[in-house]
Amino acid sequence: MSRRGVNQVVRILLVVALAMPLAARAFANGSKSTSTTMDVLNAVSLNGKQLKPGTYTVTADDAKVTVTQGGKVMAEAPVEWKEETTKPRNTNIVTNNDEVTEIHFGGKMRYIQVTTVQGRL
Repeated sequence: MSRRGVNQVVRILLVVALAMPLAARAFANGSKSTSTTMDVLNAVSLNGKQLKPGTYTVTADDAKVTVTQGGKVMAEAPVEWKEETTKPRNTNIVTNNDEVTEIHFGGKMRYIQVTTVQGRL
């Protein structure tokens, strides 16, 4: 292998070595963030904001869920993480009177429950 090739390999290994502690810290802190794309087939609301039928990006972290469309934030709500009994195959939402109460992430063993905000669920 040429000297240039060795230098590239060393650089890659250095980047990986530096990134590993950061990844380990995220897992050690119990970070529960996840992101997925979801199709909404019927109008629903999340924390009082209406979501029309369409494709949305759903990102949930330890404290809240953010729903975006085309890079624009459409709705946010505080959440609580719960454990699944089985992994769902697809991402899906649970509603009560057209208000989103839960979001289950396909292939994940945890889901989010939207917490009460200003008397809403």
